Parts: sequence; structure tokens; C-alpha cells
Amino acid sequence: MSALEFFEKHPVFTREEFCNFMISRGTTNSHTQQATLSYHLKKKHIVRIQKSFYAKIPLLARNNFESYSIDPYLIAGRIRRDAVLAYQSAFDFHGVSYSLHHQCLFMTRQPARAFEFRGEKYISLQFPKVLIEQHQENFEVITVERQGMDIQVTSIERTIVDVLDRPKHAGGWEEVWRSVEHIPILNLNKVLEYANLLNNATTIAKLGFFLEQFQQQFDVNESILKSLEARKPGSVHYLERGKREPGTLLSRWNLVVPNSILKREWEEPNENF
Repeated sequence: MSALEFFEKHPVFTREEFCNFMISRGTTNSHTQQATLSYHLKKKHIVRIQKSFYAKIPLLARNNFESYSIDPYLIAGRIRRDAVLAYQSAFDFHGVSYSLHHQCLFMTRQPARAFEFRGEKYISLQFPKVLIEQHQENFEVITVERQGMDIQVTSIERTIVDVLDRPKHAGGWEEVWRSVEHIPILNLNKVLEYANLLNNATTIAKLGFFLEQFQQQFDVNESILKSLEARKPGSVHYLERGKREPGTLLSRWNLVVPNSILKREWEEPNENF
């Protein structure tokens, strides 16, 4: 297999992956490996996305080299070995997001600085520490094929709990609500199992409130709500820490929820139209 054939099979790739390919062909000299990469960069067969990370440029796109669009899910999903598309980007990937976004969020054990590439922002976030401690980073993570390559993404069930746990990565509560309205079915057992794994009383309360709001849509049994209620925090917490907008205390969950969410103010008609 030639280098060009390697690029065809690897729409995005790391320098390590390319060097392993060269070694498999008998080229073990690191200078030769780097020279080969440099040659193909100069010929615009490939483009550097970030240090040691590249993407192929198809033959027909080389005349529009700078504007050729590279799949952001492939970039986010392959830039690290353990990368997992998550939060807002997992909703995007599963096709339930309400809004269009120009950023990709992914989890990894060792996050790096965010970067931008061709109009898209890439943000790496650390897996929740409790998952790392239990070696459960891949709980409810599914592998999917994208242009012949495998990438990983959190399931719908895990994503819902993740955005409740860390709402700042969800695009706002309106986005969460409107996105969830697009989800036809939910495996509640998986939702509860993952929430239990995070073992966070505030997240449990948020989940209880959330499932109560969507009780009819997801056919949530009252016994599920009661089991969550029994594990609510002992003191009052806010739905989103750091935000103190006018809200209502829901004693069932020991949770102060903004009135704008309880009233779903985003559904009100705009008086300007």
C-alpha cells in the first residue's frame, strides 16, 4: 500500500499512525518518515490540522485546498486515542440538537487547549473524575463508523445525564429542553445506571426534576421518581451553580429551578412578530 492509498483509508490520522504504516513497509528511519509527510503536505495531498494530526485532501478538492471541509466529528473523534464525542456534540451527532453549532466537544483523560480549524472550535474536556477512578470512562459509549473509521460517542442516555451534571457544556437549558423533545424513546434503566455511577446527589436531583418534566414523553413510572427523590441532597442546591436568577424551590428535589425554565419562557411568542 502506498502513502496515497493510506490517506484514502485514513481521512484523518496521527503522525504515529502514519509512521507505523511506514514501518510496516520497512521504512524505519524517522527522517525518511518525516520527509515523506512533508512531501505530501507540500503537494497538498494532506493538510495539518494540529501538531502531529493530519487530514487527507481528495484529488478533486486540491484546487480549493483552503476551503475544503473536513468532517469535524472525525477530527474530534480521532485526535486522541481515547476521545469520545460528548455533551452538546453528542446531541448533534445523534441528530437531536435544536440549534446548529460550530464547535465540537469531546472527552479525554488528558484534555489540551481548545483550538480552531476552518471555522470550527474543538474543545477537549476531562472525563468526570469518578469515572476515571472506577475505570468507567467508556460506560454507555458507543462506537460508530464514520468514513470508514471508528469514532466513539456517548449514548443518548449517558448524554442526558452528562448535560445535567455539567450544563455549561450543553448550550443552555433551552437547548437541552428543545433537544430532548426530539428524542422519541429513552432506556431509563441505562439513564439510572449511569446516574448512579456518577454518585452525585445534585445530579440525581436534577435528573429527578428532568424526568418529572418529561414524565409523559418517556413513560416515567412514579416509582422511578420516588427512588431518585430518596437520594436528593440534604440541603438546597441550584439547578445551575453560579447562576442566581429568580427561581422556585422545589422541595421534592431540594432544587432551586429558574422560573424561566419552569415556565418554558422560550415557548412564549415573541411580541415583536
